[in-house]
Amino acid sequence: MQKFVLERVANALNKEGIFWGIGGSHVLYKNGLDIHPNDIDLMIRMEDGKKAMNVMDRMAEEVPAERKAPFKTKSFKTYQMGSTSVDFMAGFALENDSGIYELILDLKGITYDHRHIPYTSLEDWFILYQLIPKKGEKADLIESYWKENGVEYPLLLERGLNQPLPGTVKQRIRKCLRL
Repeated sequence: MQKFVLERVANALNKEGIFWGIGGSHVLYKNGLDIHPNDIDLMIRMEDGKKAMNVMDRMAEEVPAERKAPFKTKSFKTYQMGSTSVDFMAGFALENDSGIYELILDLKGITYDHRHIPYTSLEDWFILYQLIPKKGEKADLIESYWKENGVEYPLLLERGLNQPLPGTVKQRIRKCLRL
């Protein structure tokens, strides 16, 4: 069911010219890591947020969603499409001890699969998973993957170092840049 929903959402957002990417566990799954996504995370460029929300409002049912710390995402909604939950996030950001870290959504951090579905990067999610409570094991999986395959987009890790991050996260990023 998720594959069908993902393709349907991708077609609708792409048709409207919206800049977006799949995030979360689907990024790990796409890269062959042993993760089974429970939902679909849509990461939307802030400038396209309203337009993307209109698309989603037409094709899915909004369900109540709770905003919790450390999330500082500017626009967040949860939708239900059949049995699939879809989280909509425009302006994704996380608060940490050093400030607010924002996901930079641009062409440098997006890759497309054979169906022209855009995905955010392992590099971005390596950083994000260290900032999201109880998601550190996913950062560990990414780091293990890189030990075997290498970091594909070091520029994304380097630019992450320019944002507010705890020293332990910066230290781990630097370590991975040396893999």
